[in-house]
Formats: sequence, structure tokens, C-alpha cells
Amino acid sequence: MAYDVLLTSTEMGSGDKALTENLMLAFIHTLTERKEKPENLVMYGLGVKLAKKNAESLNDLKALADSGVNVLSCGICTDYYEMGDQIGVGGITTMPEVVDILASDNTLVHP
Repeated sequence: MAYDVLLTSTEMGSGDKALTENLMLAFIHTLTERKEKPENLVMYGLGVKLAKKNAESLNDLKALADSGVNVLSCGICTDYYEMGDQIGVGGITTMPEVVDILASDNTLVHP
């Protein structure tokens, strides 16, 4: 089963920030342990902060990239947050590429 993961926040679900941030970190780490990895992991909105050089999620995102996952951060978002030079893993994507990924036949996972 081919699938793509969309991360639009640094948090997963709703509730106390400490809990929801921990859930997101656990989700990303669990992806590293799965035999079947996503084809693409796309971060946009606040999700781009997960790929910052000092982010707690960075090592797991690097492990995913090293295993062949296409790890992408939204260029518009990194520009908005003035963090283009702070991305520690993967590449910067464009809106046409995001649309192509969203329109693919892959299952979309959005935690």
C-alpha cells in the first residue's frame, strides 16, 4: 500500500500542548519503526517547524529520509516563518508539487 503523510502542525489531536506535541513525536517515531514507509512526508503550516535543525523530531525525520522517504517542507511556509536556512532535513517543496502529491493515488495519512 503506497501512502503519503501530511504534517500540518507540531501537535497531534487536541488537548494539553505537552500531550499533543508528545503524540506527534511518537507518531513520527512510529513511522521509523514501520516496515512500510510513506513515499512522501509533507510538512506545511506549523508542521514545517518539525524539520528545524533543533527540533526533537529531527533525528526521526532524518531516519525516514535515509530510508528513502521524500521529506518535504513547504517553501511558502518556511518563508513565512523565516526559517528557510533552518531546515535540518529534506527539501523545500512548491505548491504544484504538494498538489501533485495530494492528487496522487496514494492513501493520505493526516494525524
